[in-house]
This record gives sequence, structure tokens and C-alpha cells, in this order.
Amino acid sequence: MSEVQHDEDQINSSNGAANAAQATTHEVQVSVRLRAIDHSDRAIVANVSTVQPGSGMVFIDFGFIEQHAIAALGKHALDGDKTPEILDARLECRIAMSVESLAQLAQQLNQTLAGLRSDRVRRAPADTQLQ
Repeated sequence: MSEVQHDEDQINSSNGAANAAQATTHEVQVSVRLRAIDHSDRAIVANVSTVQPGSGMVFIDFGFIEQHAIAALGKHALDGDKTPEILDARLECRIAMSVESLAQLAQQLNQTLAGLRSDRVRRAPADTQLQ
């Protein structure tokens, strides 16, 4: 679900000029259907991400580190060996978003995480009864 904000007076004004004293902002929820084009419906597997702020935009990079590289890094750390300062990963996808879109994404992710947490809490008593 996406939220769209608009200035009601700008839309309703006959000459297009909004009266600042009467301006009000309303939030409207609109369902958005995303349609796949080319290969955009294929899932991208990522196990690492970075967020980099830019000028009016935020860049989100999703990457993939091979499991054997992660295991080797863990082994080096447990053995007390020196770990590499840089670990190579494959860039899978880069997304540029406006700050507003990023805030909306953060809200959706937080709602999803809250739902997953509540599902886990509801299942926890059932899991303990099985033991």
C-alpha cells in the first residue's frame, strides 16, 4: 500500500494558485500494482546491503557474498588470525530512491518486521508445547 500526499487547495483552485492560509495536506492510501518487465520479476538474492546518501537521493546497494567466504572469515576470526580488511562481494542491484520514498520503505519494513515478530511470539507457546 502506498501513501500519496497532495495539497487539496492546489488541486481545487480554479486558477492553480494555492492560498497558503487555506492549504491543508491529506494522506490518501492507494494500492499500487507493480508489473514486471523484462527480467524484473526474478528474485535477487542478497546477503549484504549498504546505504549511501546522495544529493536529494539515497543509493541502496544489495550484494552477495559467497557462503564459503563468510565461513572462512569466521574461521579466521575464531582462530585469532588476521582477517582481511576488504571482502569482495558481487553487486546484485543498486537502487536510487528519494528521501520520501526511503521513508515510506522504512515504514513498510518496520510494519513487516513487527508482523513477523508478533507471529513468532504467537508461535512460541506452541513450539514449547511440542517439546
